[in-house]
Amino acid sequence: MKAVFVDFEMNPIGRDQKEARRTCKGEIIEIGAVKIDEEGNEIAAYKEYVMPEYTTAMNQTCQELTGITMEMLKGKPHFTEAFDHFLTWCNEGCPNDYEMYAWSENDWRQLDSELRLKIANAKEDERVRWMLEHWQNFQQIYCNLLGLDNVISLDKAVSTLGETFDGQMHDALWDARNTSKLYVLSKKSDEFRHIMQPIIDATKVTGPLTFSLADAFREARK
Repeated sequence: MKAVFVDFEMNPIGRDQKEARRTCKGEIIEIGAVKIDEEGNEIAAYKEYVMPEYTTAMNQTCQELTGITMEMLKGKPHFTEAFDHFLTWCNEGCPNDYEMYAWSENDWRQLDSELRLKIANAKEDERVRWMLEHWQNFQQIYCNLLGLDNVISLDKAVSTLGETFDGQMHDALWDARNTSKLYVLSKKSDEFRHIMQPIIDATKVTGPLTFSLADAFREARK
């Protein structure tokens, strides 16, 4: 079975959109994903910008983190069309035969709430049901493998190995690709615990490990 690794970049919905915010606090503005085969080789990549429907301005913190501007999103598809593109890509060559992974629970929660806001009866679509039912939080899986009580950020997981984060952080495609690399490493059971010891040691420090988009959304809710 193939494995798909996805990451969403989001922008908060404006406070003036009170009705929409009751269902969903933000909108996906970028989808990035990679697909790997059973041997851990990347066989396809996906990246698409998404035009928001409930705001005309980028949250400053989100723009600084992602580098995405409203100008870059002009003319891009809205969520309904972009998500259909993504579903089609996920099922190419492996219809309803893949596992979906994301780093942290935030992406699943975002997708679930945005589907409820924008696509009526979305879960009647077999492709949507498959994706949601086969969605896994690889951050939690990864930390469980290490025996960690607290979750760690993606860039921290990479950097404490002495590795350089490939590409740009908070770029959806590169975040997905780095997650897939950690997944492949975790499958090498004989090497995994020894190689990952630096991460276990690094988590002994106190305080937040990195600033993330989740922090930006918490700020936007205040």
